[in-house]
Amino acid sequence: MYISSFFNETASLNTIFIKTDGTVDDETLSKQLMDLSAINSVTMNSTTEKQISSVMNSLLFIVVILIVAAGLLAFVVLYNLNNINITERRRELATLKVLGFYNKELAFYVYRENIVLTIFGVIFGIVLGIILHAYVMSTIETDYIMFGKEMTALSYLASILLTVLFTAIVNFVMYFRLKKIDMVESLKSAE
Repeated sequence: MYISSFFNETASLNTIFIKTDGTVDDETLSKQLMDLSAINSVTMNSTTEKQISSVMNSLLFIVVILIVAAGLLAFVVLYNLNNINITERRRELATLKVLGFYNKELAFYVYRENIVLTIFGVIFGIVLGIILHAYVMSTIETDYIMFGKEMTALSYLASILLTVLFTAIVNFVMYFRLKKIDMVESLKSAE
């Protein structure tokens, strides 16, 4: 071997890769090899594949839980922001109804703000997501498992669509709240 001749030392083999034709049972071969005194351990590719598959399934489960939790958090935050917005502007919205705004016009008046906030949230979320993804991927890598650091366009598209979907659902739910605003509210004196 080249490195042995370079350092004038004899090479000592500590790992041997064996490729079989598939006719020998892995467990039988492993037992036969372990019976040899020169062999300390045997690792089969099938065992390693099962371990990696188990780790990946666990990670997938954790990722799904994180996505669901993030989605619920997004829904709750958007709902509360809309709820506070409508509650604080109840008199203003009631006045607009008195001035002749239809329910749909009133809804789009409120929705415009939500859409602008959603656009800013998507932009900020993508930038922060890129940074967080790079950090998490470099942190969880070990000597045995490495993960790809590339993000596909589909990942970005999915996150944008989920954010827009949650915004649409919250806007739909809030539409019924806007319909219930009483026009008499605008005539009440400020507290």
